[in-house]
Amino acid sequence: MIMYKNDEKKFRRDFYSLIDLAKENKELSDRYTSIAHRILTSKKIKLSKEEKFLICRRCNKLLIPGFSCIVRLKQGFLTYKCLNCGNVRKVKYDKRIRRKSDKIGE
Repeated sequence: MIMYKNDEKKFRRDFYSLIDLAKENKELSDRYTSIAHRILTSKKIKLSKEEKFLICRRCNKLLIPGFSCIVRLKQGFLTYKCLNCGNVRKVKYDKRIRRKSDKIGE
């Protein structure tokens, strides 16, 4: 199956519209997320790192901070805990925050 760039652009637009609809309508969020996941697998499209954290790996539910997941900063890691299945994902982050004024002097 050959996929053209236009198809991927169209998919990304549709994917984000499904995610936005899921955030607005809590009852249909599971359905919209499953449709988006089905499109992902059928078209064999890879998500970016940021997009991967929108969907839980274990239960395929949409992760909305404060609604369906808890986001915490602990010991150099950003942790996402799904409230549906309890799955925890960790991302390492750099504690040192560089300001623009620090970069100018280099």
